[in-house]
Amino acid sequence: MINDKRGVIGMQAEVGPIEKEYTAAQTGGAMMDASVWGRLKFTGKNRVDFLHRMSTNDLLPLQVGQGAATVFTTPIARIIDRTIVYVRQDDVLMLTSRGNQARVRQWLRKYIFFNDDVQIADVTEETGMLSVYGATANQVMAQVTDEDFSALPLHHWRTTQIAEVEVMIARADPIAQGGFHLVFGKDAHASLWPALLEVDVVPLSEETYQVLRVEAGQPEIGHELGDDYIPLEANLWNDVSFKKGCYTGQEIIARMESRQKLAKRLVGLRFAEAVALPATLWLAEQEVGVVTSVVHSPALGWIGLGYLKAAGGSAGQVVQSRSGERMVQTAVAALPFKPV
Repeated sequence: MINDKRGVIGMQAEVGPIEKEYTAAQTGGAMMDASVWGRLKFTGKNRVDFLHRMSTNDLLPLQVGQGAATVFTTPIARIIDRTIVYVRQDDVLMLTSRGNQARVRQWLRKYIFFNDDVQIADVTEETGMLSVYGATANQVMAQVTDEDFSALPLHHWRTTQIAEVEVMIARADPIAQGGFHLVFGKDAHASLWPALLEVDVVPLSEETYQVLRVEAGQPEIGHELGDDYIPLEANLWNDVSFKKGCYTGQEIIARMESRQKLAKRLVGLRFAEAVALPATLWLAEQEVGVVTSVVHSPALGWIGLGYLKAAGGSAGQVVQSRSGERMVQTAVAALPFKPV
């Protein structure tokens, strides 16, 4: 099982041993039902301009078929969510973090003014989403579509047919060597899932997905993303433009970038043994950070993610993870994790 700030995460379904799923992702292909991710649709002539002025990345250059990760922050630059936006012909589709679409929609609606032509619809319930990861993800897409997706850039997308169903396929963040998000009408799930199983894609449980996410150093809402953190601290530098105009939270983010000084930063952690959350990081009897995720990797053992203050050192530093009165030796690691 996985220790989580919200408790313990279990299996989505009985899909086989973790080792089998993990090996499939590392050497072949694996897929999971990602329909719990939020999906918002933006329409109106000002939709791209609105999202551009509300978030950290430069969205104005995006053309149809392209996408980008961008972060929405509070006035003091705390993270509301990291999202992916896809520019389509008549709208913009946004992926939010799991279950976070209502908060993002509510936040953005407060900033739509009388002269803004922008509408926001929550389409989470009327759409479905699968994610395919693994070393052979490109080959999997080629097998089920008869098209080559290997050159598709990060977060770019295009539509195609799988099992006579129209599917939007987008390049996903590099978890388990890469992958794709598939978005479709909710009724198509029954056709798409077996079509992917036919090309030897292994179903991926939530537990194994979390292992792969942590290994890749990908932050997640409720763990590494939230009101306690600023995008640069979460290693989201690629999701922030330092050349664009004003957006909510920009002043603080720009100041941190110009000074090149962060109060804390997201790091990898290698534990000598299991650590239960909540847990903090200690060095020389001083609290220097917090543990945000803990998983057991078949290849790397007990690993996790956490935020380390500047006083905690850098990769290679040995600290202690404290859970209650228990202390566990912990080595700070660079992200993404590398094989031992």
